[in-house]
Amino acid sequence: MIEKVLKNVVYLFYPRNICAFTEKDIYFISEEYKRLVQTINDFNSEEGKVFRKRIVAEFEHDYTLNKLNDHTLFDLGDRCMTFNVSVIEDGELYTISLFISIIVPYYVIKVQKNIIDLYFSKSEVTNLQEKNTERRTINELVMDIETVIEDKFLYKKFPKEILNSVVEDISFQDTEFGCFTMFIAFFNNVIIKENEK
Repeated sequence: MIEKVLKNVVYLFYPRNICAFTEKDIYFISEEYKRLVQTINDFNSEEGKVFRKRIVAEFEHDYTLNKLNDHTLFDLGDRCMTFNVSVIEDGELYTISLFISIIVPYYVIKVQKNIIDLYFSKSEVTNLQEKNTERRTINELVMDIETVIEDKFLYKKFPKEILNSVVEDISFQDTEFGCFTMFIAFFNNVIIKENEK
């Protein structure tokens, strides 16, 4: 049921059966594309920036989550607000990414393991780990983020089982027909896999 509803929302913002590569002149003047651009522009306003600052401010008293940074890229056509925080756990560097849709009242959190050796030497990792007084696990940090986003801002977690469902008749930016997922429709063009943590 929810997948059908969300698919209908997709069709309000993305033109069906018009290729974003070969039919650009038709694609860019479609009502759906204009609606999408207007929505992105509305959130890329001063009011939108104030709202993003409010989200970050909700975490300002949290020892770890106060480092949550706004990495929203509306200028690149993202359909979501994006926030990241990096955490070291058991000598490994992780990035917790929060994606909040501007099209539907849903969010997604992704945890990605990074290659810590690219950022820090072994001695720096040891030093950072020793200075880290955070006792919550990454999963507990994720739950704390979820609580704030759901209770204070009234967003819901996007249904995981349809996150990568393909909408066959939509093409957008660098995404061809047959590759356009619900995540791409409502968030951005990042490929979402199972959380690594």
